[in-house]
Amino acid sequence: MNFKQYLGVILVLVVFPYSLSFAQVNMPVFGEQQVLSGYAKAISGETISYFSVYPDYAKDALLTRASDGKKAIEWETAPIPDKAKGPYVYFSWIAAHSTGTNSGNRNFDLYINDKKILTFTTRPKNYPPYWEFSGDDSTKLVFELKKRDGAADAHGFAYLRVPLSAYQKGEPLKIKVIGQAQNSNDWYMTFKYTFEEKVDVDAPPFLLKAQSPERPLIITVLHFGPPQTMQVTVNENIKQKLEVKNGINSFTLPVPVSNDTSAVDENVYAKIGKMEFRKTVTAKPIIRREIYLIHNSHNDIGYSDIQENVEKLQDKNIRDAMRLVEKTKDYPEGSKFIWNIESLWAVENFLNSSTPAEKEEFFKDVRDRRIGLSATYANILTGLCTPEEMNWITLYGDSLRKTYNLPINTAMMTDVPGMSWSMIHALASNGVRYFSDGINYVNGMADMGDRIGYSLKAQGDKPFWWKSSSGKDSILFWAAGKGYSSWHGTPQGGVFDRGPKKIADYMTELDEKGYPYSIVQWRYNIVSDNGPTDSTISDFVKQWNEKYESPKLILSNVSDVFVALEKKYGSQIPVLSGDFTPYWEDGAYSTAKEETENRLLSEKVLQLENIAKQQNKAINPHWLYEAKRDIVMFHEHTWGAYNSISEPDVPFVAHQWNYKKGFVDSAKIYTDKIEAELFPKVDSASSIVVYNSLPWIRNGYVETDTPAHFNGNTLLDDKGRIITVQRLSDGRIGFIATEVPAKGKAVYKAGPMVKRGVEPINIIDYTNDKQTGAINDLRPIDKANIIDTSIYKGLPLALYVKGMDPANHFFSAKKNEQLLENGFVLRRKSITCDMEGTNGVEYVITQFNGLDYMQVAVTIDKKAIRNKESIHIAFPFLINDPEVKIGIDSAYITPESGQIPGSNKDFYSVQRWLDVSNKDYGVTISSPESALFEVGNLVDEREVNNGTKLWRTENHSSNTVFAYVMNNYWHTNSKADQDGKVTFNFILQFHKEFDLGDAQRAGAEATEPLMVYAQ
Repeated sequence: MNFKQYLGVILVLVVFPYSLSFAQVNMPVFGEQQVLSGYAKAISGETISYFSVYPDYAKDALLTRASDGKKAIEWETAPIPDKAKGPYVYFSWIAAHSTGTNSGNRNFDLYINDKKILTFTTRPKNYPPYWEFSGDDSTKLVFELKKRDGAADAHGFAYLRVPLSAYQKGEPLKIKVIGQAQNSNDWYMTFKYTFEEKVDVDAPPFLLKAQSPERPLIITVLHFGPPQTMQVTVNENIKQKLEVKNGINSFTLPVPVSNDTSAVDENVYAKIGKMEFRKTVTAKPIIRREIYLIHNSHNDIGYSDIQENVEKLQDKNIRDAMRLVEKTKDYPEGSKFIWNIESLWAVENFLNSSTPAEKEEFFKDVRDRRIGLSATYANILTGLCTPEEMNWITLYGDSLRKTYNLPINTAMMTDVPGMSWSMIHALASNGVRYFSDGINYVNGMADMGDRIGYSLKAQGDKPFWWKSSSGKDSILFWAAGKGYSSWHGTPQGGVFDRGPKKIADYMTELDEKGYPYSIVQWRYNIVSDNGPTDSTISDFVKQWNEKYESPKLILSNVSDVFVALEKKYGSQIPVLSGDFTPYWEDGAYSTAKEETENRLLSEKVLQLENIAKQQNKAINPHWLYEAKRDIVMFHEHTWGAYNSISEPDVPFVAHQWNYKKGFVDSAKIYTDKIEAELFPKVDSASSIVVYNSLPWIRNGYVETDTPAHFNGNTLLDDKGRIITVQRLSDGRIGFIATEVPAKGKAVYKAGPMVKRGVEPINIIDYTNDKQTGAINDLRPIDKANIIDTSIYKGLPLALYVKGMDPANHFFSAKKNEQLLENGFVLRRKSITCDMEGTNGVEYVITQFNGLDYMQVAVTIDKKAIRNKESIHIAFPFLINDPEVKIGIDSAYITPESGQIPGSNKDFYSVQRWLDVSNKDYGVTISSPESALFEVGNLVDEREVNNGTKLWRTENHSSNTVFAYVMNNYWHTNSKADQDGKVTFNFILQFHKEFDLGDAQRAGAEATEPLMVYAQ
């Protein structure tokens, strides 16, 4: 039976306000006294939204920290009554202070009417029932601990006793608190909440378990003073007398539910002493639902703690989970403890440190579906990855599945907004059918999360079958509507206090937006990132299901909720195809040097693996696994500490970045080992071997060290043909390797000395802009210039944005130019420039004899600057009616089409190629180092969206694209500054009519160049 009635959300209507001037309260130290409201209005100081002892009422607080000694908060109390008597007056307000997160004793000075009265101290991990501090004039401050938040910080009430004779009756006090200068973020808060009598009435969309259908009517009373009787009447026929005590009181009244689906008015009346409250509410339909709670810990590898400690925390979580699995094995189905692990990095660490007995127990729990495993190794920024690298993300999961016969068919991604389309094929081909997405969620932010654009608004609670770019594969993708973090701040056991209202609010939200499914996915991740297991959740679920018919709570293995959804609604779930262009990849380019190195290593490992297969050579499997793992882990979404921007020089931040950078360093060590084993150095080489890792015959330019016995100016290929060689200024040689076999090699030996006359070489004509140094005239196609210099003066044009407004940009300014190489194989020119924010910029332009592409390299020598900034490289083309195509797998997207709703349109993740062309001609751009491009416009980081960036909702093709190569726009996680030289190479492949196959080959050849070794 589908009962369809519940009372809507109630806004309390108070007949007249009941702000307290005096209330009799029993306080620690002071005993029972008449107490005034210690907060009436704010005067000055930072305001923050935060958890409180009354989280549904007191939500905003004045915040001070023990930082520089200047961070003050000030507020006004209620006035002292004219009829006040006795030696003292007492005030109370809602307060909180750090202690679980304190790094030491922290001192705060309290002032009354601008006079310093006393100093109080908060201590780390200190939880007495109350503490007190006194001033010289008998003033005393007492803090009563009532709750801990998810970070184990203290919440409760402050009580202040002041001598009545020292202050004027009829006037409020002005209280100020200043954290002393201790260079710390440890804090104290006064909540902006005035004590007043309040009654809230709510009828959540729940069905009680009863012989006849009933719903709960929940009455919440905020009462101040001694116990009193409250009279409650509903519709004149349900009458109750309830005792209310000081603080929050909650009562549940069962109310009959009729089968009538029409709206019904319910009249509620409450009276406490002389205070009366009335409200008429409207009943709405109840929809039966099952809530699958996916209990997990979001695995930031760093950020909240150093990486070594995170490893220990996650090890402990697994051991705690196994203990809770055993403890609750006899609980009813749905309430048995189930734990989900989103990062196989944590599993690998655990298995490396566990005993044989622990391993056996762990694998049993996984097979019994009491521990769920994600198929992915970590939470990866997939927009930075090649398609092949995305397969590496599932390598460890695939190994676990096959080695230990584990049920791993679901991937979890947490925090990261968006995902590359390429992941669908990678997941499906590695046995994954389902994908649980827990996007970053911050209640109250304009976009519902931090730098997530429209991803959660567009895709939250909207499961869909996501087809791969080839159309041959699909997975069931489901972004949790509350992201992953809606339970953050909830301590262990806090679900009993906070759970009912959170569940009611979410069910109401789903009803209001017309959520069409009875099955709900809800990530249950408590405390904070890298949070613990909740040892109380099974008891909460058990008690809940004993009380309520709907919604039913189910502690679930992540895959089970997908199985249930597919079984019930599989054919009704919509199908989407396209890229979910991600948002967070820009943070990687706060460390452009390391990101470019990691990208090059990724391609090199792929090439070495392919060449080894071609040559029937074995690679050390440990080296190969470690190289791939390290490359993947550098693209894990945790780039740095939570305070990497605000405190970039503290050891905590430096340690995390060094650990992160270590993945690139380690990947290079293993890659070098693999290369050295495959191609050992030869003291006296007799030949030069060029390897082609791609499945087609190709021509291309290569450079190598000059062989010891090479004295001529030619080589002979294995067909006896003479190959022109150019000696380079650095002593190396370069030549054009032709017709290198598909997945094969070409061998060259020293050739004869050949006389060369003055003959022109077949290269593309260009000229440079005298002001910027960029190419301003380029004529590869029918001798027509294809550069638009109307705004940006050429290509590649480096430009520096100072601040967050892209209009405030500066071009490079030409200093010198020099011809570096000029021979029969190539011509190479260097243009050096000055540019704001750098020590200089160098453009190196290389043309190859007889090849239809040119290479342009931009080297940026960055200054370390911590003010917000970015660097972009412009490519303005003179191409009418252009279409911009961005290659993904075997397909492409454009700014107008090919993205699923909620995708990033400010910048695009480019795997190997981007093309700007019309129906007649164009250019394909490939960059081994640059993964991000903007189309038409530079990123605008101005905080115009309620204090955050406003993301584009649409974009269009343009004849101007930009490589987005450096920035420090993040306020957390990424690096505050970067310095030193970084080079970005771009291969420009000019063409007539666009051909997808040609573009794919151009991208592959640019990122997987011919490899050359002496043998």
